Amino acid sequence: MLFNYDISLVLLAIIISGIAFYVSFWLCKAGARKKHYCWPLFSGPTMGCGIWVLHYMVIQAHHHSHVINYNIQKTLASLLIAIVGCSLGFVCFLFKRLRGQHYLLPALIFSATAASMHYLGMAAIINAGDWYVSNTKIILSLIAIFITSLVMLRLTHLMLVITNKNDIYANFYRLSATLTLCCGVAIMHFLGSCDINMGSIPMSSMPKDDYIENTIAMTLIILVALVFLLAIFILFVNFKEHLSNELLKRELIKKNLQLKQMTQHDSLTQLPNRLYLQKHLNTLFTNQTDLLFIMFIDLDGFKRVNDVWGHAVGDELLVKISQTLKENISREGFVARIGGDEFIVVVCQKDKQVVIQLAKKLLARIADNYELSATSVDFISASIGISIYPEHGNDVATLLKKADVAMYYIKNRGKNSITFYDEIEMTLPS
Repeated sequence: MLFNYDISLVLLAIIISGIAFYVSFWLCKAGARKKHYCWPLFSGPTMGCGIWVLHYMVIQAHHHSHVINYNIQKTLASLLIAIVGCSLGFVCFLFKRLRGQHYLLPALIFSATAASMHYLGMAAIINAGDWYVSNTKIILSLIAIFITSLVMLRLTHLMLVITNKNDIYANFYRLSATLTLCCGVAIMHFLGSCDINMGSIPMSSMPKDDYIENTIAMTLIILVALVFLLAIFILFVNFKEHLSNELLKRELIKKNLQLKQMTQHDSLTQLPNRLYLQKHLNTLFTNQTDLLFIMFIDLDGFKRVNDVWGHAVGDELLVKISQTLKENISREGFVARIGGDEFIVVVCQKDKQVVIQLAKKLLARIADNYELSATSVDFISASIGISIYPEHGNDVATLLKKADVAMYYIKNRGKNSITFYDEIEMTLPS
């Protein structure tokens, strides 16, 4: 009997009703998620309109070569049954006590609504002649719509319990429920109307009631327009929600990066702090094959800047010195500020003489003339103590302590110089 249908009109009917069903499931989910309990109230009427539109468009597709006259009272009554029945079905489904564990009551309401609407709609056709549907096909149509209603409700329930983080699964269940209901209504319609025959009634012998035809056509147009308006509204809401989530996600990423920057970097110079330095060194220890040289740099004369011109000028000087260190180390090593006027430079190098040359270069650059906002400073120098991994230790604390001891050793012997930690000459504080 499929070749008797206008396939393009059938596909159009399925698309329109599918959109209506999808919208009804979205309204149900949106109301449950946002606690807007008025939204699910529109789920039933939207689904009922979708079922009704599917029925009448497929009837027209089945008998597209005939003039079909309807009883307007029965036709509108079938629409009312579809809207009220689907609304009751959703109400029963949304209340846990009523739906039970197997959704039998709401499935019975949905299937009874679809069947009642269908057979009342068939009875509304005035010029259908003596049409007859066998009891077997009626029973099969009822079984089909009942089973698909159970499956549809199960998928809808899975959609409702999905959290916001798994919207892709919610969309999958929503689409599956939509396709299931479309198939169920289509199968019920095919079984319940395939025996109707209008071929024996000539088109010329049947009067055409333009009022009834225009009323039904206008009703269809209004319902289809409402469904599409709801669909456009949902697309807009989904886009707005997606955009809002993306903006929030980016803002959270930005805040996390800022928080990470604050916890692992010095707020004044933006250099890595002691915490970051420890993590970086521990990482290097696990993957390192060459020697690691840890330079402990302490500024000479910095206290004078703070005492004479204040801490604001001292901070300005620290920023300039940190920039000098970064520019001269570049990719050769790692620079960190661990507090006050103390800096750490980590260099991976096989040749000790290269490290000595780098340290001397840093001394020369630090002992530069600095033009600050309140004054110019030309008396700053530095003392550098160096420890070596793994020669002087295998952990961060030991290496930093020995580099610190070496730095104070050279500071007490004239400043503005470098020295390596020596186990014999230098002793660690107890």
